[in-house]
Amino acid sequence: MANMDELKKAAGVKAADMIKDGMTVGLGTGSTAAHMVNRLAERIKTEGIHVTGVSTSWSTTLQCRSLGIPLKEMGEVSHLDMVIDGADEIDPKRNLIKGRGAAHLLEKIVASMTDEYIIIADSGKKVQKLGEKFAVPLEIIPGAIAVVTERVKKLGGEVKVRMGAPGKDGPVISDSGNLIADAKFGIIEDADKLARDLEHIVGIVGHGLFIGMATKVILADAEKGLEIF
Repeated sequence: MANMDELKKAAGVKAADMIKDGMTVGLGTGSTAAHMVNRLAERIKTEGIHVTGVSTSWSTTLQCRSLGIPLKEMGEVSHLDMVIDGADEIDPKRNLIKGRGAAHLLEKIVASMTDEYIIIADSGKKVQKLGEKFAVPLEIIPGAIAVVTERVKKLGGEVKVRMGAPGKDGPVISDSGNLIADAKFGIIEDADKLARDLEHIVGIVGHGLFIGMATKVILADAEKGLEIF
């Protein structure tokens, strides 16, 4: 039986092998996505395919640059042929919680540009209902933290500003210069409604609920191998 890292690599490879010559592809963030990027670089080198990436984070950008994958800036494109990314929680309807890496706003912008949004992850990310394991990440305008905290509280959530970025004191700041916080709701019975409610709170510029966006999930499972749904 393959170990989990081997299975995550297999999931990344399978996703990368779905990319076709001539595509412009959104490239996500995380350990499984890193395997996908490595495989894409290998295909560009060995098969000679022409693929342009759009990165969702600095870590992915640096990986692509080191591997020679051509990149475009997010602001240069309005449509992507495919987006491949990871997730923190995945429910049976392919709804997601994302944002433990603090890149969920940029990841959602990229996801909105495609009709083929593929999620790759390990089976530990699969849940029956969102909120089982993780809070909902929020990206908040710094001056709005107090009012956002109060408004989210009225929705049943507890907001905590995320602290302790590696090598830096103070709060976690997104690539866009905003505060990252986590809103703990517990089990989310109606994720679609919660997503809409959060979008109506002035000061929240992005949240980590991705509802109805993923079109395919590739899970690395220690018992089942690769599970696709």
